[in-house]
Amino acid sequence: MSISKITKNLEGVTKFPPVELWNPELCEGQEFFINREGDWFHNESPIKNKKLINLFSTVLRKDNNEYFLVTPVEKVPVKVELAPYKIIDFQISEKKVELTTNLNFKFYLNKNNSTRLINYNDSYIPLVNVRSNIEGFFNRNTYYKLVDLALENNFIEDEYLYIPGDEINHIIGKVA
Repeated sequence: MSISKITKNLEGVTKFPPVELWNPELCEGQEFFINREGDWFHNESPIKNKKLINLFSTVLRKDNNEYFLVTPVEKVPVKVELAPYKIIDFQISEKKVELTTNLNFKFYLNKNNSTRLINYNDSYIPLVNVRSNIEGFFNRNTYYKLVDLALENNFIEDEYLYIPGDEINHIIGKVA
C-alpha cells in the first residue's frame, strides 16, 4: 500500500472520521514512523507535506497500545517513539487550558484530556490525551513555560507540578 493509495482512500474524509467503527484488513509492508520530535516518516523517508501529515493524523487510531492509520479499506501500522501529537502552545483563560498541537488541532485539558507522567530515558515526561486515547507530548518551549507557570503560582502537590484546568490538577512534572 502506497501513500498515494492511502490518500485516495481518504478522499472526502471529514476532520475526524469514525475510525473506531472501521474494521478493515491489516495491511503490512509499509512502514510509518513518528519519531520523538513528532516528525513523520514513510519507509524511512521524511514526509514533508504538512497537509498530508494533517490528513493522516485524522485517521490515527490506537488499539492495545499500538497505532494505526485506518481507512475504510485498510489498517496500516504506525510505529510511534513517544506520541503522535506534539503540543506546541497553550492559552489559559477562565480556569481553562487550551492546548494547540503541531497538527492544527486545539483542545482543552479536562477530565477526558488529562496528563500522565511516564518514565522515558530516565526522565519523567508528561503525556496528554489529545483525543480518542491518542496522546501528545509537550515541545520543550511549551513545557518550560508550563513549568515556570506552575512554579510561579506554587502549583505543587505531593512533590508534583501541575496545571489546573477545568477543576482538575493536570500533572506536568515531579519536583526534584
